[in-house]
Amino acid sequence: MGTFFEDLGKKIGETAETVTNKAGEAVEVQKIRNQIRVLERGNESAYIGLGEIIYRHYKDGEVVDSEAIGICEAIQNREESIEKYEQQISKVKGDVKCRNCGKSVAKEMTFCPYCGEKVSDSSSEKTDYAKEAKEHIVDAAEEAGEKTEAAAEKVKEKVSDAADMVKEKVSDAADDVCEKVSAAEEKIKENMED
Repeated sequence: MGTFFEDLGKKIGETAETVTNKAGEAVEVQKIRNQIRVLERGNESAYIGLGEIIYRHYKDGEVVDSEAIGICEAIQNREESIEKYEQQISKVKGDVKCRNCGKSVAKEMTFCPYCGEKVSDSSSEKTDYAKEAKEHIVDAAEEAGEKTEAAAEKVKEKVSDAADMVKEKVSDAADDVCEKVSAAEEKIKENMED
């Protein structure tokens, strides 16, 4: 009988050691993956810095690689779009564009603070533009809502898949433990019969 409990104790100890080793391996792997992510983020930051340098050369008219030219043109197009959006914001707020210097001037201003030019007021143009901007905002909000719902659905699927995987692993581990307990019971029976 003493041998059985000694064997059972050894088996439980071995199983606990195996589980501890597996957990330790998982923790170590996660630490290494985290280090990899830190290095990848560092590379992303370096890529951004490198891209800014190349774009600065492109804007200064210096010779740039043909592949970089395509990317620089795309950046330039986005910057132009950003400028247009900023102008739209100014119009929504009621700001006007100075005819002389082209800068945005608050609607309360009579003269441009940048160049001194007299600023004209066209309130009907502002009203039409405000309606148009409102429609664009509503459309963008609807599109963002749809994209958010789609992303939420994907996250829900991923979580469900992960939960199923965890359930499967727990079930496998439980089956393994049950098999080991059954084997231990069989050994106990054999030892008791002897």
